[in-house]
Amino acid sequence: MNIPFIGLNIIVPKEWIDVNGHMNATHYGLAVYDAHFNFTEAIGLGEAYVRSTNCGKAVLESHMIYEREVSEGDELEIKSWLLAVDKKRLHFFHEVYNITQGFRAAASEQVDIHIDLNARKSSELPAELYLQLQAIVSGYLKLPTPEGVGSNIKPPKNIWLTSR
Repeated sequence: MNIPFIGLNIIVPKEWIDVNGHMNATHYGLAVYDAHFNFTEAIGLGEAYVRSTNCGKAVLESHMIYEREVSEGDELEIKSWLLAVDKKRLHFFHEVYNITQGFRAAASEQVDIHIDLNARKSSELPAELYLQLQAIVSGYLKLPTPEGVGSNIKPPKNIWLTSR
């Protein structure tokens, strides 16, 4: 597997463009979701895993950072990272690159939790899979941390004073 993993390549269709003339935020989310799906398949947590174990994962937290506009016809490439794993949680990061224009357009960070679909609650990853995921993380640790990892929303100073 290449690191970072290329989770998706797509040309932005006309239908993804909103009234402002750029790609709508909804479609960033859909593109990242597709890349995330492809990445989880590649690391062993995809549909075959779910069907054979009746375990899966769910998103605990996610955050999207929009950096630059994307237009109709632009080619996008989404690079996917597995930054950390413990016995129940996985920390992912996805970068949306505009290949046509040559810049990073967005980034998405999320934490997923492993779940037992019979019990409908969190559960530990199987030991063998956990070790495989740790090995994948170790490959990513050799690369520079992507910009934006761990960011959070910081409202402008005094924003609450003007809105009360």
